[in-house]
Amino acid sequence: MSEGASESAEVLFLGVDGGGTSTVALIGLDDGRVVGRGEAGPSNAKAVGTAAARTALEEAIAGAFAAAGLWPRAVAVACLGVAGFDRPEDKALLGEWSVAGNWADRLVLVNDGDLVVAAGTPEAWGVGVIAGTGSIAVARAADGRKARAGGWGATFGDEGSAFAVAVAALRLVARRLDGRDPRPPELDPLTEAICKALRIDGPGKIVSAVYAPGMDRTRIAALTPAVIAAAAKDPSLVDLLIRPAARDLAETAAAAARSLGWISGPLPLGLSGGFLVSTPLLAEALLEDLRGRGYEPIPTLVAEPAQGGLNLARRAFHGEAIA
Repeated sequence: MSEGASESAEVLFLGVDGGGTSTVALIGLDDGRVVGRGEAGPSNAKAVGTAAARTALEEAIAGAFAAAGLWPRAVAVACLGVAGFDRPEDKALLGEWSVAGNWADRLVLVNDGDLVVAAGTPEAWGVGVIAGTGSIAVARAADGRKARAGGWGATFGDEGSAFAVAVAALRLVARRLDGRDPRPPELDPLTEAICKALRIDGPGKIVSAVYAPGMDRTRIAALTPAVIAAAAKDPSLVDLLIRPAARDLAETAAAAARSLGWISGPLPLGLSGGFLVSTPLLAEALLEDLRGRGYEPIPTLVAEPAQGGLNLARRAFHGEAIA
């Protein structure tokens, strides 16, 4: 049993961050302590389907209770930020799952970007930018007004995400192989890195590898570490792939900010998502672009957005309006 957790009448809160790569659930107390953490696979229903999403949520929540040394039971308030569950019918489905699973006495449903704002801005207002498998920006004003930009999915959105950068890298490799773009004079680090990541012995097998059964957008997004490694050897890739992604993210963040009347000046900024948090070059280029747009970003890296869910759950419990 984790220190501070008990089977007594201690008030418990649940914060859940569900995305296209993984799902994290935290059990917390009213004094701010986290007593349990559980993790499972992706829960973005638009990417993996509702059955897999529900399974991931249930596994993460059960894991958090197990880590806390507690039998699963309804917490006082649960705050869930799950990608792909923005429409009313999606939220109704989460509500049904919560009732069936006895997750909480009260359920607060927010966009996954709201978790980043709650966890990554000092006064719980500002802009949260997520760049993982997908991407989105969410803004919240001090008076509770909210706005968002991006988050349109892989088919016609998710600019600046790991998936978008991986696809851009694959396109660049293809264009170079075709001769539509000039090839590097020596060995091409990008092509070499992509082939190694795909576990193939040459670019002639890229099509078969990328279009193989099971090669979904999460696995394609997982090529980005190879892209970053190639950029360390070939600095031209920074301008070709990384800075454009940062520009897209900055544009999305600025759009969300402008919707709330923030056109320049200080901007509390929560940065999250596996791709953004693990790629300092991308984060710095994003901040540089925002400065060029007239903002003074005040950034915080948010490695655990589910913490924002706990913050929002506690605030809701104590009577603050969240939605």
